[in-house]
Amino acid sequence: MNRLQSRLSRAGVVFALVATMGITSACDTAEERAEEHYQAGLELLEQGDVNRALVEFRNVFQLNGKHEGARLAYARVQRERGLNQEAYGQYLRLVEQYPDNLEGRRALSEMAVAARNWQEAERHVTKAITLDPNDVRIQSIDNSVKYFHALRDEDPNAQEAAIIKAQALVEQDESLTSAREIVLDDLLRKQDWYAALDVIEEGLAVEPDNFDLYRIRLGIMQQIGDLDGIETQLLDLMDRFPERRTTFKQTLVRFYVSQGNIDGAQEFLRDQATREGATIEDKALLVGFIEQVRGKEAALDEVERLIVEGGEGLAQFRAMRAKLNFEMGETEAAIAEMEAITEGAERNEETRGFEVDLARMLFRENNAVGARALIETVLSEDPSQPDAVKLKANWLIDDDATGDAIVMLREALNQNPEDPDLMSLMAKAYEREGNQDLREEMLSLAVQASGKAPAESIRYASSLAADEKLVAAEGVLIDSLRVNPQNIQILTGLGNLYVQMEDWGRAEDVVDSLEGIGNPEATAQATALTARILTGQDRGEDLTAMLEGMTDDPNMGRNAEIALLRSRLANDGPEAANEYLQELLEKDPDDPALRFIEAGFLAGFNKPDEAEAVFRSLLEEDPNRANVWIALYRMKVQMRDSEGASQVLDEALTALPDNGNLLWAKAGVLERQGDIEGAIAIYEDMYERNSNSLIVANNLASLLATHRTDTESLQRAYTVARRLRESDVPAFQDTFGWISFRRGDHETALDYLNAAATGLPNDVTVQYHYAVNLAALARNQDALEQFKKVSEMIDPVNPPPFADDVASEIARLSGGPASQD
Repeated sequence: MNRLQSRLSRAGVVFALVATMGITSACDTAEERAEEHYQAGLELLEQGDVNRALVEFRNVFQLNGKHEGARLAYARVQRERGLNQEAYGQYLRLVEQYPDNLEGRRALSEMAVAARNWQEAERHVTKAITLDPNDVRIQSIDNSVKYFHALRDEDPNAQEAAIIKAQALVEQDESLTSAREIVLDDLLRKQDWYAALDVIEEGLAVEPDNFDLYRIRLGIMQQIGDLDGIETQLLDLMDRFPERRTTFKQTLVRFYVSQGNIDGAQEFLRDQATREGATIEDKALLVGFIEQVRGKEAALDEVERLIVEGGEGLAQFRAMRAKLNFEMGETEAAIAEMEAITEGAERNEETRGFEVDLARMLFRENNAVGARALIETVLSEDPSQPDAVKLKANWLIDDDATGDAIVMLREALNQNPEDPDLMSLMAKAYEREGNQDLREEMLSLAVQASGKAPAESIRYASSLAADEKLVAAEGVLIDSLRVNPQNIQILTGLGNLYVQMEDWGRAEDVVDSLEGIGNPEATAQATALTARILTGQDRGEDLTAMLEGMTDDPNMGRNAEIALLRSRLANDGPEAANEYLQELLEKDPDDPALRFIEAGFLAGFNKPDEAEAVFRSLLEEDPNRANVWIALYRMKVQMRDSEGASQVLDEALTALPDNGNLLWAKAGVLERQGDIEGAIAIYEDMYERNSNSLIVANNLASLLATHRTDTESLQRAYTVARRLRESDVPAFQDTFGWISFRRGDHETALDYLNAAATGLPNDVTVQYHYAVNLAALARNQDALEQFKKVSEMIDPVNPPPFADDVASEIARLSGGPASQD
């Protein structure tokens, strides 16, 4: 080494040491600055300045993302403020960095129980109880998880043990909400209403602002008929929870209506709308109620009166008038008025709200371009405008731009962290991406954010039931029913769930509850549920007797007769059913529903000409009867009259060019004829109209992946098919598996294609896909056996396009030449 090299070497060492010292110094400085922000945040919290404290904690995270104290304080504050989703995310990040943080684990387990996310609750409480087995809050959560498992497993001994433990925990610490919930749940399941009321009173003494307890008490009052108590409590809750005043006002109105006191409900709303200090929202509620019970014309008269009065809210009332006119069919006038309201108006929150309403109108009138342009204008001024965000996110999801939708929804949730609609849209985006775990998590959070509202609860319960989590689904619906007593949709969902569980006793209890409501909708649902119960119990004679007794009911007559007809077909055969049909036709020979059924019987009795004559007469009366076209087309197909079927399909599409079922049939015809591009074009059109259809998505993705070889089409197929990744439908598994294979992910493809081949043993294409994937994984013996199976399934008269490949693979794997047959 020469002198110059030596100097350079020494200089390099010195520079490296200085640089290292500089880095160390910078790190120390960053940590020190982070600690200063943390201490400043704690001081601001002590002073009650929460917002500035949170800013300080965020500054900590920018300097030191692993500061345990700041993360804990930030999560704790957000939870205390009721921002549960934000708090949950912060606690989750905390325990990922510090798995032994007791407060983080405890908070996560408590919040997971509140959200009825039992899997997460169990995960965190299992860890927490090892950290401090004597912590009563952790013991309570652990007991809640055990209680849930006992209900799910139908283990009465474990259930009773959990109840006894919960009672002991409440006696030890009356603030243990989760333990009190178990005690209360047990009493509610036993319908021990007065004991349950005592438990609620004890709970409210500890938590006077516990919203759920008040709502459960309302449900119990409904059960015991304490009507005065219901009215008194609702009036009290309007004052106790001013931020929920509108919700309780609507609940009180529904209560009046349920008692048949429509005039009283309207008088109450008018008093609220004319009182001193009445808001625009008070007046809007009155208009909405009048529309619901008196009709749109009466509501329009009320709005016109408000407009004549003038004063504050004139633009709002004009917008109400426009929306009413739009719903009454005066679409052009409604759009013109909304445009007049917004044109030249001050650019503020109110104007942007009107523009969102106008965008909805334009979209419903098929002016998607105009609607989207308006929403972009709104979002350019206010990126967090909730309704605009929801519309655009929904459009993005429908366009398969789920990543952009999720980013937008996350930003919106930062601004409105307890908005259940945003959470439901997030769930929809995750569903489109095929991420069912995150979908269920968002649905669960939406239930909590909505206060266990019917729509969100039914949506979450349906998802759980589809995943065979029936007890969890039951729990979600029961929780919602307790705070929404006598809700017909919840009761119907619960009854159907009990039929699925074959829990006939509780299903019949739901029937009794529906019948007790007494209005036509509830009675109809009770009847339908009874029919499902009798069918599920294989009580055909009882079902027939029930339907016969309903045929004279003016509200149910025709539907009951058709249901009875189907019952006789199933139990007594076509001849007996046809005799009953002829009796019905003698009474009402022109009834289109009966004539349609008659045509089906004629086709079944091998009288196609007579059947077609009936079908044609129905179509002459109304060519828009899609079900008749489809039945006629299917009859032609069954007769192997390909030319006639094609002619019927073309006629049908001339009459109904946008009908999804007819387009579906046409795509199938083109596919069988080898016009794959034509079929893809139809599926693309159908997908553009409704990208939520799983079947359309599957067929489009399948054709793209199977019949096109370019990268762009394969990526399109994957984007469309992502939602199928967790499906247990064999056809969907084949589609996603084949796409995975085409993308080179053979290991992932194997599970899907194996399941599909098991589920569709007679589908030669599905069996072929599985064979090809086995060969790609070099599982040669398995692949050879599978290819031989495919070969035996191939129709030599009409072989599939891959027949030669099957023969070649058999020869290659057998070590011999391919057959030339």
